[in-house]
Amino acid sequence: MIPTALLLMAAATASPSVHATPQTVVRAMFDAFNRHDAMGMAVLYAEDARLSSSDFCTVRMGRAGVVRTYRALFERLPDIHDEVQDVLIDGDRVAVRFVARSGQGAGSLALPIATFLVVEQGLIRSDDSLFDNAGHPCES
Repeated sequence: MIPTALLLMAAATASPSVHATPQTVVRAMFDAFNRHDAMGMAVLYAEDARLSSSDFCTVRMGRAGVVRTYRALFERLPDIHDEVQDVLIDGDRVAVRFVARSGQGAGSLALPIATFLVVEQGLIRSDDSLFDNAGHPCES
């Protein structure tokens, strides 16, 4: 298995399309999520991207934070997939309402989530996700 650091270095050299619109970047992010492709997601984020979520104790940063977050999620819920319900775009700001669904792994779920993204020059600069974490303790 190739170490994450090497994959992230390769991702950093990948040239994002400055012509990519927020809509195409967000669509690519959800497509990569539904393929369980954490590296495919990571290349859509800026190296210094900021990620926050209702279940994080602290903000996670950059592509390494994306890979760490989503690899763990895909391991815990091997059939998780997102069903996008609404996308609202205002310039570089995107709001997405979706449902994360899984019937395997740590338990079944149908979790409504709202995610607020900022996409600049073809990269996600910030990603803030909100949902009811049912009182579970946050993850570091």
